[in-house]
Amino acid sequence: MQLAYFAISKAFDCVHHETLIGKLRHYGVTGRALDLLKSYLSNRVQRVDVNGKKSSGSIVHMGVPQGSILGPFLFLVYINDLPSLVKDAHEIVLFADDTSLLFKVKRQQPTYDDVNNAISKVEKWFTANNLLLNEMKTKCIRFSLPNVRHGSGTISVRNKELEFVNSTVFLGITLDDRLQWGPHISKLAKRLSSAAYAVKKMRNLSDVETARLVYFGCFHSLMSYGILHWETPRIFRKFSCCRSGPFAQFTSSDLVHPLEISLRKLEF
Repeated sequence: MQLAYFAISKAFDCVHHETLIGKLRHYGVTGRALDLLKSYLSNRVQRVDVNGKKSSGSIVHMGVPQGSILGPFLFLVYINDLPSLVKDAHEIVLFADDTSLLFKVKRQQPTYDDVNNAISKVEKWFTANNLLLNEMKTKCIRFSLPNVRHGSGTISVRNKELEFVNSTVFLGITLDDRLQWGPHISKLAKRLSSAAYAVKKMRNLSDVETARLVYFGCFHSLMSYGILHWETPRIFRKFSCCRSGPFAQFTSSDLVHPLEISLRKLEF
């Protein structure tokens, strides 16, 4: 099993308005709804401000407004037809501007002709839809057992060979080429340690409720993300010890209290 992940430069800024309107119409958005979206995208002006001096305004014909609710939705509409290019042989995973191509390769397969053909289709689709592929950040990762021998073929984009890496971050989770969780746990432990320190400092400067908000925003959100995939009893015990530190800041305890008591006190 192999994964090619594509990096798109300025993805949200490269959405062509006319192309997007055409796709919305294709999916059945017509009448007032389509007119409303046209109005939402049109007549947006940008200008350059340097040391208080402003340039004349220029109408923006590309891009979806970022920081809005509609922005990600419109981008998903824009790329929704991409998976149909390779649906018969491979699988494309889309999440906002993260695009990954997942493909199976037989152990004895010497070349990657079918994979290169699929990647070529994806690259041409990007070009046709005005999206710029960042070749430097586009990589491949090969998932397999340690003793499996692989073919000597290469995977390329625009005649440039893609690098095979040992690990990658996919939607915030670190995957290695053996599908083991060691690299993810190591990175997570460092981030949790920094988050616990932030909670401790905040508790010294504020009340319990404010520190509680910091805990959920900085610590709990990190620890709970993807936990159904990577958690094991041993890892849970390890992070429970790490987790008890921030709770000590809430309760002013000396860490002899069970974690469950701290949870009940704070209604976690």
